[in-house]
Amino acid sequence: MTTAQPLDHSFTSVLQGDMGPNKWTCAIMTDSHAVLGTGKAIKVVATVDGETISTSMLPHKGGHMLAIKKSVQDAIGKHAGDTVSVHLTQREG
Repeated sequence: MTTAQPLDHSFTSVLQGDMGPNKWTCAIMTDSHAVLGTGKAIKVVATVDGETISTSMLPHKGGHMLAIKKSVQDAIGKHAGDTVSVHLTQREG
C-alpha cells in the first residue's frame, strides 16, 4: 500500500523534446535525488505553470525527468525549448 506524502519543491526547466523511447517532452530536475530521496521512478502530483498533473518522474542522467503531455503543453502555451515553472506538491510511496 502506498501513501501520499506532501512535497513542496519548485524548480524551473527548459522543456526538452524527443526524450525517452516515446519521444516525450520533459522538464528535467537535476537535484531530484536529494529532494525525492531516490533515483528510481516515483509518482508525483505537480503544477506546471499552474496546470496540475499527476504522473511519474523517471530517472534521467543522475536526475529525473517529468513528461509533459501535449495537452498540458497546449494548455500552458509552451513546448520544447520554452521554460516552465514546476512545483511538486505530493509524492506516492
